[in-house]
Amino acid sequence: MNAFCLATMKLPGRICVVETQVQVANTIRAVPSFSCLIFLSSLMQNSEEPPNEPASAQMERGSYDLPSHDALSKILPEYLHLLKKPQTQTRTEPVPLKKSKSQLNRTFDVESPLKSPPMPDFQDDPHAGEVTEHQTKELENYRVAMHKMADDILVLRSQVSTLESEKSQLRRDLSRHQDLLDDTDTDVMTTSEMADRIASLKFKLSSESSKAAAQKDRIQQLQNELIRKNDIEKEFVQLQRAHQQQQAVLKKYQARSAKISALEDTVRQQEKVIEKMEKILDAKLKERNKENSEKNKFAVKHKDAEELKRREIESVLVAENSRLREELHRMRNLPPAVIIQQPVQNHQPFSDSEKLELLTQLARAEDRIQTLEQQLKENSRQWGKEKQEMLTRLSEYEHGFTRTSTMMIHDLPMKSVTDSVLGHTRHRQLEPLK
Repeated sequence: MNAFCLATMKLPGRICVVETQVQVANTIRAVPSFSCLIFLSSLMQNSEEPPNEPASAQMERGSYDLPSHDALSKILPEYLHLLKKPQTQTRTEPVPLKKSKSQLNRTFDVESPLKSPPMPDFQDDPHAGEVTEHQTKELENYRVAMHKMADDILVLRSQVSTLESEKSQLRRDLSRHQDLLDDTDTDVMTTSEMADRIASLKFKLSSESSKAAAQKDRIQQLQNELIRKNDIEKEFVQLQRAHQQQQAVLKKYQARSAKISALEDTVRQQEKVIEKMEKILDAKLKERNKENSEKNKFAVKHKDAEELKRREIESVLVAENSRLREELHRMRNLPPAVIIQQPVQNHQPFSDSEKLELLTQLARAEDRIQTLEQQLKENSRQWGKEKQEMLTRLSEYEHGFTRTSTMMIHDLPMKSVTDSVLGHTRHRQLEPLK
């Protein structure tokens, strides 16, 4: 920066213009290409300092180093070919357009901004609409480019003024301090100059010491702030860890609450199921009580019927036993008397055939006696079993141990006991002796 200021001091005539051009070139890099070309070309033309330049233009260029007011009207015709796109090359048949020289040059005349340029007559041209549209687009492009260029010029003027003020301030600072550092010949200097130099050096030393103290204070403040920020960062890390732990605990509690809610829903459903089951059980118990009452009534009736059957069976069995005993006693006593008395009464010898027949009848009678004895034993055993079962059932009915519908009854006879006993007695009847 110091070298730049020295260069500007040694060459004040041309360096100002070059510096302004460089600064302007650096600042208009973001400007569109068309406006940049126009502005730079006008700037370079004005920097050459033509000898026959008006006083107003020289005053304007000397104050801000900017182009003249009519720079755009002079440079615009040279750059119109950059935006113009001829479309006559794609046409199959060339359209002859007869225009005068004044009409052709009328487009590039600088008109007043309040007056619109006259439009040429294209009534005889079949492509007049297309040409008019193309010219309208070109005019719109020119208008947009002019607006952009005007905005860029305003921005650049403000930047140039700012840079000029900064440059003047730097020049003043350089003229104030650089001479004191470069001029070291104390023999030539007077007492007042030395006093001024010493005073300026003291002032500079005090200012630099104050700046150094301020910088030290600033450094101390920044260190304290850095320590405080480190402490805050540590606290933040601790709080972050505590927050993470709290988040983990919160997630655990949320999971537990979700489980509890699920269990509550399950308990509610189970309570509903239990209520339904209780209702069903109550209905079943009522039905079973009704069935038990009906069964008790039926059991009482059945008990009476069984008592009658039992008495009938006992009477039949007693009669059958007495009859069998009498028949057994009679059969035991009858054959010997017949065998002994027949030869005495008849006094006739038996033939062999008669003896054989009598022996066979005797053997048959003995076999029948043995079978009758076995049947009597079996009947007595069966009668004892049936009697014991009936007594057991009777005691069960008396003590309230009724048979349920689920109990299987395997030992009840399919037929009545009287029929079975009578059937057995029919089969037990002896054949008459021959």
